[in-house]
Amino acid sequence: MQYRRGWVALLLFTLALINYVDRVTLSFAAGPITREFGLSSVTLGYLFSSFLWTYTLCLLPMGSLVDRFGSKRVAGFGIGIWSLATATTGFAWSLGSLLATRLVMGAGESSSNPTGARVIREWIPAGERGTLNAIFNSGSYAGPALGALVAGPVIAILGWRALFFVAGSIGGVWLLCWL
Repeated sequence: MQYRRGWVALLLFTLALINYVDRVTLSFAAGPITREFGLSSVTLGYLFSSFLWTYTLCLLPMGSLVDRFGSKRVAGFGIGIWSLATATTGFAWSLGSLLATRLVMGAGESSSNPTGARVIREWIPAGERGTLNAIFNSGSYAGPALGALVAGPVIAILGWRALFFVAGSIGGVWLLCWL
């Protein structure tokens, strides 16, 4: 049973980590994206916040979906959607396509907190839930830190588009382990 809790802790930590890595990829690629698409600082600000529009709108419905279909299905669906949207950002050809991928990413990412909370409540004994919540939450702090270490070299060597391909494929690997 301890093995299972350790595996769950690792999956929840990395779920939050990937969620936040994918959120900050645009921040790291902002310079080259701004130059390529000729974006103003105001437009870039809207682009930065755009994933939160759908994230916020989808949180409550996503919680209902977790209640109806279970955390395993919804987490898998969510990370599949947001990872695909993140990777697709690398193919962006306009402000509209960048905005669309961010909106889809936000909708997909809204699955992570409801599913994480449900997994902890259902799969972890009451006396260990605080620790698991802390592990899950710490992924949201580790994600941007890891993103900062990886983003610069990836952009410098392979370009900004590759950063989104790499970030999106990490979610795909997680999804295989989850399923």
